Amino acid sequence: MAETALVLLPGLDGSGVMFRPLVAHLPDHIHPIIVSYPSDQMLGYDKLLARVLAKVPAREPFVLLGESFSGPIALLAAARRLPNLVGVILCATFVRNPVWLRPRWLQYLVRPLVFRPYRVFAQLKARLYESKTCDLVSLKAEALRDVCPHVIAHRVRSVLNVNVTRVLQGCDVPVLYLRGDRDFVVPSHNMKEIARLQPEVQVAHFSSPHLVLQTQPAEAAEAIGSFIESLHCPVPSVTDLADPQGSSVTG
Repeated sequence: MAETALVLLPGLDGSGVMFRPLVAHLPDHIHPIIVSYPSDQMLGYDKLLARVLAKVPAREPFVLLGESFSGPIALLAAARRLPNLVGVILCATFVRNPVWLRPRWLQYLVRPLVFRPYRVFAQLKARLYESKTCDLVSLKAEALRDVCPHVIAHRVRSVLNVNVTRVLQGCDVPVLYLRGDRDFVVPSHNMKEIARLQPEVQVAHFSSPHLVLQTQPAEAAEAIGSFIESLHCPVPSVTDLADPQGSSVTG
């Protein structure tokens, strides 16, 4: 199997720390490249895109994976029609404001003061809802340790204002969506909208909350590996593929 780079774009924390469980399960032929974002700079999607473009490999084939906050960045990068890009993976993410109600005034409530207790809340949520293991709690603590509240607030405002629906429609490489079926942070209507806008997207379902890559790393790595293998070995489209761990892929 030819080696392929997997460029990993992080969630709201921007640290890249949360990718460790997934990286530990990736097959040898997938070469992970973890991108991180500044923890003390208020950068929107456009400026973060520039950092991502500077990290993509120049010679080897690669796949972009955008987790949660970074899904729109992965699509914006793909829109540049990068020479060696062979696929895009969207994990627990969206193409526009992921909440059902989208009042414009909501962004004015997103202030740094609101996110001062965010680190404590995120760890509590990890312990009570996402995982009962201490590993995930400590991983979240490390990921959020240096991120300033004003940076988190700025990223949330970017999420509330983003709209890359047309970018997704124009995407000309295969797309895989990883969906946690117990994800209430990015509800299922976001995945359904993506499937409607890009009918050829493949969807892999996992019995997990929002943090698919952290709570189901082995299963996610298997789905990612199968997707990347299919990019190098074209076969007739598969409409329903179930894996032995209980996740499923549909196209």
